Amino acid sequence: AISLPPNEKEIHFWDWHYQRGYEWYIKQFDLFRRCPQQSCSNSDPSSSKPFYGEITPCYVVLPSEKIEEISRIFPQLKLVFIARDLVDRAWSALIMELRNQTSGLTAGSFADGSGIQTCHNARDPKKTKKSVMSVAQKRRMQELSSPSSQPDSYYMERLRNATHDSRSNYAKHLRNWYEHFPPETILIVDYRDIESDPRGTLSKIVQHIGLHEEEARKYVESLDDRVLGQRVNAATSDQLRIDDSTASIKSSQPSSSDYFLSQRPNLKRQMQKYLQHHAIEFNALLKEKGYLWRLDEYDGNGREMT
Repeated sequence: AISLPPNEKEIHFWDWHYQRGYEWYIKQFDLFRRCPQQSCSNSDPSSSKPFYGEITPCYVVLPSEKIEEISRIFPQLKLVFIARDLVDRAWSALIMELRNQTSGLTAGSFADGSGIQTCHNARDPKKTKKSVMSVAQKRRMQELSSPSSQPDSYYMERLRNATHDSRSNYAKHLRNWYEHFPPETILIVDYRDIESDPRGTLSKIVQHIGLHEEEARKYVESLDDRVLGQRVNAATSDQLRIDDSTASIKSSQPSSSDYFLSQRPNLKRQMQKYLQHHAIEFNALLKEKGYLWRLDEYDGNGREMT
């Protein structure tokens, strides 16, 4: 069985809560003490060897020395990286940042009582005090957090910020992980496959984690379409639903930058031009590791490698 922390999707131990120590980290996975076996929805009591894991996208940008420590503690760790189109990822991250900035956070950083922090060392969202706003204040915040509230120059300036540029550099950060983990322990997943073939993609992931093929088949078949289509930790802002796990944006319209940037073609071209070198470098890494797909390099070619 695959067991995730029952209370948090993203633990953030290795970037936010490292100072709390290993004991705190271990307790986040202590499912059988937190709830009776019969009520642990994300574990199978009949399994003698559950697979424990967590989902924290920020870990991809961890420094090499922290990754080396993880490899020493968990030498048999299996890793999964989901690669999304760079413009889609950046655009939704910028929209999320704009929403957070409207709520009082400094752009490109997270703030708490101890000072300004980055993705490596951000504040605990649960400890952020939420103020009570009037209907008029909420409406004003929605207006300020709307994508149309800022000019193209704002988004390009933010995209060039070190935080956003770094998060777009898939190849650089993945090579840090490859320095400390064998290639067979790292699975890179095309985000588009989650949309086009969710069951097949999930089966591939759980087999990579360690489930046998037959176990994986039964597990995936046991899930209904509502579970497969569920987005966790989704938030609503200006009719946009933002998924923190993949920074994806959803609305009643198609969930891609083609829709959200369709009214700003110049901005989309600028973003594509700026991010193109990151896409090229990542595709080179994919080819090097034997993958037969690639991200869009914004040159008019398709997704398959030639």
